[in-house]
Amino acid sequence: MISPKRLAAIPLVRDLGSTTRINVSLDLGLLEAIDAEARERGQTRSAFIASAVRKELQH
Repeated sequence: MISPKRLAAIPLVRDLGSTTRINVSLDLGLLEAIDAEARERGQTRSAFIASAVRKELQH
């Protein structure tokens, strides 16, 4: 049997070179986990969240 071809759509996310401040609501436990992991990686909270979102958009 021939397996079907898989196509994946990967969104293009352009880095526009500027940042924008946003407000989001997160569970306190999630925020603490984000902060701990960002600290361990030597990143800011914003950099960690941006990296995680980019990875999620590629799935």
